Amino acid sequence: MRLSVALHHLPRIAGLAALGASGLTMPARAQSVTLTDDSGRPLVVGGASALGSGLAGPATTNAAEIVAEFQRLCLPDPAGAGARAAASSLALAPADAVFPAEGKQPEARVAQWRGRSASLSVFTGDDAGLKKRAIAITSRAYVTTGPYGPFKAAGTQCNLVVSLPDFAAATDVPGALSAAFGTPGKLVVKKTFADGYWSAAAGTRINFTAPTTSGGPQPVHLSAQILEKDSNR
Repeated sequence: MRLSVALHHLPRIAGLAALGASGLTMPARAQSVTLTDDSGRPLVVGGASALGSGLAGPATTNAAEIVAEFQRLCLPDPAGAGARAAASSLALAPADAVFPAEGKQPEARVAQWRGRSASLSVFTGDDAGLKKRAIAITSRAYVTTGPYGPFKAAGTQCNLVVSLPDFAAATDVPGALSAAFGTPGKLVVKKTFADGYWSAAAGTRINFTAPTTSGGPQPVHLSAQILEKDSNR
């Protein structure tokens, strides 16, 4: 089941209404966590329909500092980011995303750390408890909603979501990524959104997404992702 809507033309709640109409429900205590799908897009699993939900305000660091912190946290081994989170300049604290058991669906727990302006998550491939949970993919000017399954996280990955003051600040991030990782495999920067990917050592793909927002702080998603096979991004 897939539903894509333009953010400019439909209130954010429409995506959640679509889930209800399909028979999917979200438990009252469901949390959200941001992962990465096989195309490198941010995959928000749980009770949120937008990237960066729950962050209190924009970070005061610049693009170069954000990319440097992303490298320190997520590389060279994305799965080991948790051991480095306590020393983060983004003041991250443990805050695992816990999805309660529902019927035959077991409880799911995804390692996560959160701060005022950023969140960090680590995924190593065990998604048994995430099946059929509500998801939202916010990419460019559209949001796609549905159940976890057709859309799912891919590969071992480290995800960093940072709230920036505005879209102009987000457009500085690709330059900092290119300074760190060289020429991008693909980079698209438009008036209201930007995304792309780079290649790092050991077969790691670096993903960047700054989706269109309706104003206010601009969330950006950075991830280091090790895939078992080539992506179609």
